[in-house]
Amino acid sequence: MSYKEYIPSKNLNSIVDTIWIATNNGQEIESRILPDGYVDIIFDLGKQMLLSSGNEIRVSGMMTKFKRVVSKKNSETLGIRFKTGQFNSISNIPLSEIKNTAINASNLFPKLNNSFLEELTEKKCHFEKVQLINSFLTAEINWTVQDVYKLEHSVCESIRANYRELDLSLIAKNHCISLRQLERRFKTIVGVTMKEYHSIIRFNKTKDVIMENPNLSLLSIAFDNGYFDHSHLTKEIHKISGLNPSEL
Repeated sequence: MSYKEYIPSKNLNSIVDTIWIATNNGQEIESRILPDGYVDIIFDLGKQMLLSSGNEIRVSGMMTKFKRVVSKKNSETLGIRFKTGQFNSISNIPLSEIKNTAINASNLFPKLNNSFLEELTEKKCHFEKVQLINSFLTAEINWTVQDVYKLEHSVCESIRANYRELDLSLIAKNHCISLRQLERRFKTIVGVTMKEYHSIIRFNKTKDVIMENPNLSLLSIAFDNGYFDHSHLTKEIHKISGLNPSEL
């Protein structure tokens, strides 16, 4: 199984986090996808995929809990990972409607049909596939909405910067908006509540610390990352990932 990430074209840098391609040239593999705070458009490539009528091209909403997926033998999957809150640059769907689920991409983007999938599949190399994706995105993006959602993007940055101690009332005050209004706007544009987004960010920060420092005590990691204690850390990690800290 190989996984590679590609930088989108320069004009897309503010909207797309990465374009990724996962290739499985071996046997069928079951894996666990963990919440990362992003929304993806996912393409199942390969001649065998074109024979079915499922969600070969789908929009995967933001996840708050893990998901088990199966990578089929000799398959290739391509994904467009959007920066948090930036999917609205190409679609006005309330992202809260697709939390923890996926929908057929053609419901939102008529161009993403079997013809597009065939063209993408027949590209000879990853570079050509990425170029086709860049062209599609450049044509679809509504550049005028960037300023409309500045508040939500700023709130995301505040949560990422202060993930150890979350004070939603203070964040709302700093952005000159009522907490109730902010919560409604944030959930619609980002796809999850501010508390859920905070949990995802803190989980990923903590996961990285655990994996990079196997000898560090979990109690110390818990305190350093804003959890009440070892038990709170373990409970939250298991809730999101289905795993214990030692299994990450």
